[in-house]
Amino acid sequence: MSRLIIKGPATSANVGPGYDIFALALDEPFDIIEVELSDLPGIEISVENNQTGIPLDPKKNVAGVAAQALIDRYSIKQGVKILIRKNMASGGGMGTTGASASATIFGLNKLLNLNLLDNELIELASLGEVASGGAAHVDNVAAAMLGGFVFVKSFDPLDVKKMELPEMPVVLAAMRKGQGITRGRITYDIGAEKLKEQMAMVAGVVHAVHLKDPMTFGKAISKDYIHEHVRGATIPGYWEVKKQTVEMGAFGCTVSGGGSSVITFCPKEKQDEIADYMHREFSKSPDFVRIYKTKVSNTGVQFINP
Repeated sequence: MSRLIIKGPATSANVGPGYDIFALALDEPFDIIEVELSDLPGIEISVENNQTGIPLDPKKNVAGVAAQALIDRYSIKQGVKILIRKNMASGGGMGTTGASASATIFGLNKLLNLNLLDNELIELASLGEVASGGAAHVDNVAAAMLGGFVFVKSFDPLDVKKMELPEMPVVLAAMRKGQGITRGRITYDIGAEKLKEQMAMVAGVVHAVHLKDPMTFGKAISKDYIHEHVRGATIPGYWEVKKQTVEMGAFGCTVSGGGSSVITFCPKEKQDEIADYMHREFSKSPDFVRIYKTKVSNTGVQFINP
């Protein structure tokens, strides 16, 4: 076997107060990544439906950087061809780069019979994120790799844990970043009282997932002191949509990852109504892409070969 086709799911990082330590996987949207071994050395990248200028240079592409890290670490002599079939917009807080990096490492591990452990796979995939965000972020790649709800238990050594999520419908308003990367404007200097409350909210999210209670989960993810006020301020209409969707019956609403997409968790019977409302409000923005009516997923990257 020299070629694999892999489904890389969208993910939503931070999940409210869990800045850089929480993420979860979504059933849709997803990208398709083909990974193939080659007798020629080097890494070749190609992208179908490349509407956002994803770089084809392996040194600048997340999948290429992740693949090179694996090749270097394990002294692999073969080359690699990577084809990314884009189905979701890049740069909108849906973990698209994490999906590509995770699927690539997942595929190479299988093709090369390396038998790497989950934390090793996640760590290698996270190195690819340097190409897009300037740092080796673990959250999105972990959720893409494992599925479900993931949290970082330790960064050194890396230890990521997965928890199964209950059935939860999702409305995702996919939005491109209209004002660039916001990470540089985020600070941990929030004061002692807010810091204590932030830590309590983080514990509340884990507790809600443990209970498998969507309503408790929704309340737990709907407040944050570290990143939401910065990213929410760049999304036109965000605070009003957050307020109104909860009043309409949503469990909770928050910024998806680094923004500008917005994710709402809701009962199935409210999904259409909330989706229509979010479409009306966010489609006013030139950065609006589309509305996804989807759900959380306990499945991460997976082979889809015939």
